[in-house]
Amino acid sequence: MPVIYATCTFTTTSISEEPSLFIKLKSEVKDAMRKKDQLRLNVVRGILSDITYASKSSSQTTIDARPTDQEIYTMINRAIKRRQESISQFSQAGRKDLVENEQNELNILVSYLPEQMSEKEIEIEIKKVVKKLDIIGEGSKYLGRVMKEIKIDSSKAPKRLVADIVKKVLSDINKKE
Repeated sequence: MPVIYATCTFTTTSISEEPSLFIKLKSEVKDAMRKKDQLRLNVVRGILSDITYASKSSSQTTIDARPTDQEIYTMINRAIKRRQESISQFSQAGRKDLVENEQNELNILVSYLPEQMSEKEIEIEIKKVVKKLDIIGEGSKYLGRVMKEIKIDSSKAPKRLVADIVKKVLSDINKKE
């Protein structure tokens, strides 16, 4: 009896011309292996490990097994935060060799994030939202409403920074009156 083998090809389609970040990371692993760049290989494998862990957890929001770019950016930001904490602890302990290694890993992680917004750009966006909501008077009590209305991508500006600038803009409103 003859054996019939079926082959399937999977294609990814996206709205933009650029491949998804997940596919880019997969190809980066191969490139790092070819170039024998152990540091980059370890960092990218760590990100892919985080992605695999998240896809197996119940917090997965996409239908297929692949997380969205936004979810990957969140994972990269968490990894950056871990590296920054490690750098501060290693520098307090006087371990310059480990600080240098963590700093190199941090630079690789930052290269996968989109360009960050400046504080001035964030402030301009916040002022547009405040003007749209027509906030007058005691501005500090509108913090939740303003944060809800702001459409700044968390991969381009950390939420904590945005919240701090919102507080500053709202306190400036209070001072004007």
